[in-house]
Amino acid sequence: MEKGDLVLVNYIGKSDGNVFDTSVKEKAKEVGLHQEGRDYSPIPVLIGERYVIEGFEEALLDMEVGEEKEVEIPSEKAYGERDSDEIETYPEKEFKKQDVQVRVGEELMIGNRRGKVISKGSGRVKIDFNHPLSGKDLEYWMEVEDKVEDDEEIAEHIYSYRVGHGDIEIEDGTVKIPKKHSHDGHEHEMPQNLLDEVREEIEEYTDLEVEIVE
Repeated sequence: MEKGDLVLVNYIGKSDGNVFDTSVKEKAKEVGLHQEGRDYSPIPVLIGERYVIEGFEEALLDMEVGEEKEVEIPSEKAYGERDSDEIETYPEKEFKKQDVQVRVGEELMIGNRRGKVISKGSGRVKIDFNHPLSGKDLEYWMEVEDKVEDDEEIAEHIYSYRVGHGDIEIEDGTVKIPKKHSHDGHEHEMPQNLLDEVREEIEEYTDLEVEIVE
């Protein structure tokens, strides 16, 4: 594989010997991680665009379609080392003002960051914003199921990965991306930086043009 290839990959990720995530439905059920409503299928990886962690992408470069591999990925090529600056303290009264119940071990959204409550006491709440897998070496089983060659399929995978939901229309070599779309019954406008990112990737890695439509 090489930069610019879009491949579909199955994987099983382990930390300390325990599975933390997988694209394989049967494995998710086996280890008690199965989530109703989740689409268990190979994930799209556009090599060179950081769809996955560095070590995962590096392993793909040496693989072919149909190949399976088990790799060990050191923390520096996974989710990085733990950073003490990512642990912050907040006054508990701020959460009470918003009727938010704070419990040790639970996760909270603060602004656009997700963190885990690691302690509470003396009117203070300490939240760890480090990635849950930071500081850990990881193990992956991975399988390259397919390499996507069709431009329209590539565009659809890029949109699906970047946006997560919704559909695009492709007509006469042009990808039409709606500026507004609905999700869970709510209509909202997509951020301009996201629209620009999707446009740039589709136009760089396919021969299609992108039009943003109202």
